[in-house]
Amino acid sequence: MKKILMFSILLLVSIQLLAQNINTSIKEVTVYRKGALINRTGTFNITKGTTTFYIKNLSTELDPNTIRIGIKNKNVKIVSLKHEFSVEDDAKLAKEIKSEDNKISQLKDSIRYLNAQSTVLENERNLIFTNMQIGGTQNGVATEELISMSKFYKSELSEIAKKLLNNSSKIKIYKDEVLALIQEKSNKQSKLQKKISQVKLVLSSENDYSNVSLSMNYLVFDASWDPFYEVRIDGINLPLNLVYCAHVNQSSTEDWEKVKLTISTGDPSLGNTAPEFVSMFLPPVKRSANNYTWNRLKSNLIYGVVTDKSNEPLAGVAVVENGTQNETITDLDGKFSLEMTNTSNRLNFNYIGYESESLVPGENMQIVLQENESELEEVLVIGYGSKVSAIYSDDDYSYSSNKEPRELKYNIVEKALPLDIKKSQTATEFKIDIPYTIPSDGKNYDVTMLTYIVSSDYKFTSIPRYSNDVYLLANITDFAQFSLLDGNAYVYLENMYQGECEIKPNQVLDTLSISVGRDKDIAINRQEVKDLTSKKIIGSTIKVQKCFEITVKNNKNNPIDVEILDQYPLPKYTDIKVELTDKGGAQVDTETGKLTWKIHLNAQQKQTLRFSYEVKYPNSYNFNVE
Repeated sequence: MKKILMFSILLLVSIQLLAQNINTSIKEVTVYRKGALINRTGTFNITKGTTTFYIKNLSTELDPNTIRIGIKNKNVKIVSLKHEFSVEDDAKLAKEIKSEDNKISQLKDSIRYLNAQSTVLENERNLIFTNMQIGGTQNGVATEELISMSKFYKSELSEIAKKLLNNSSKIKIYKDEVLALIQEKSNKQSKLQKKISQVKLVLSSENDYSNVSLSMNYLVFDASWDPFYEVRIDGINLPLNLVYCAHVNQSSTEDWEKVKLTISTGDPSLGNTAPEFVSMFLPPVKRSANNYTWNRLKSNLIYGVVTDKSNEPLAGVAVVENGTQNETITDLDGKFSLEMTNTSNRLNFNYIGYESESLVPGENMQIVLQENESELEEVLVIGYGSKVSAIYSDDDYSYSSNKEPRELKYNIVEKALPLDIKKSQTATEFKIDIPYTIPSDGKNYDVTMLTYIVSSDYKFTSIPRYSNDVYLLANITDFAQFSLLDGNAYVYLENMYQGECEIKPNQVLDTLSISVGRDKDIAINRQEVKDLTSKKIIGSTIKVQKCFEITVKNNKNNPIDVEILDQYPLPKYTDIKVELTDKGGAQVDTETGKLTWKIHLNAQQKQTLRFSYEVKYPNSYNFNVE
């Protein structure tokens, strides 16, 4: 059995050695509202016959169903293509762990040296104590000799004590450093193994070829972009600058370094299946909506390390998926990887001389087996293995590309970056021609795409019933041509930041209104005219008369047009009567009760508006007329 196992392992290793790697790099990325399409390119050499290649270092979050390979040589044929997950050590962490091992070894050598030196010093001190017997004649030792001996012993013993104290201090420091390094090494070892995504590509060729170009596309899940805008207005007599920007982020496990970005308003995660008509009956029958979405593919690859309680790796541990014949064994470093048929099954760990374990599977498992005392005398190493690459494959590859895009033409577009704008039936794409770097860290990176220079109708408006502020609105017509999406906008008026507003282009109105901000140079005040306001009870009827006065002053040095909005109440019931007795020159909307004044004010000019209404209602109602 051991020979068969060893032969299988050696066969796997030899196959891996015969395979060649194709080095690819990311050149272009199309970022959708959710997800991104990655384009990789590379070159390879191929000899006559059939050759197995591996394309490694791919995103672990890619969708295998969307992988597409293109080879720019008609004489090189694709025999098979399979996506795989495997496990390997993080080279950077492995190097750091090795460096820490060297430091630990050096520190331990230093501790041993200091301990040996301290032993010699202690022996020397003991020797001095043993020989501290003062001899002499009957009359004793001469004073000069006694003083000299005292100084000698004091000097020698002080020096020995000083060296011992210094050694003890260094030993403590070195031991603390060793403990810290061991802890740091342990933390890194738990992260040493990482899941690797790769494609196994089998190609056939009738001749030898060099520098064959290869392109590869696939979709990743963890990427997205959100729109945001800058609205810049240099003056109300000038066009509005609408800067179209994007917050781009991704956590696809691969960095996009100096790639050409395309920002697309499309969203492949929503699916393309239109809803079907279903008859509606009474009483109603609960129907389930078919929401076809782009679902994340979950990996069944389980991997980890098995050690004993001393953190020493255990080679040859049997790792078995419970209830199946799906199994593997740990390699010389105690590592294993296994693609499970069902992740709800438990994993069994068996090793002679150790207690068996049955655990819930997970990624990067750190298993510590406990010794079985009754079997220690019978421990036998049954074999060892190399890393086994677990494979995920799916033969059903399907991905439909967009239709041929057509170019959009705008009246005035100022490109913030060199880019092309293309529009299909379902999405607009902004293809940026300068490189961007977006790390796989989940953080937002700002991309400024272009600036629309838009003819805008500026209008000052106020509703003094709710606020004594006058707002400047910028109204944009025919805004559908700009392919805008819902997002926040940062507003600047004459290079002064005014605050944020929302841009909501998904509306049925023909005009998009952007609130630029409050204008403090226009003063407005609304108050009730007491002399013309009254409340009387006439029999069973209450009669209320209301009169309001609105004063507007233009404190600017130039004339302006201002729209003032107010209202009068509408009756909810037929026994309540409302009459607008004085509209004060306003345009009246009788369906909504809205009063609109459009007034022109010269510089420093003030104007007063007044309106009044009368309300009659039965005294059985209990409410106040505003």
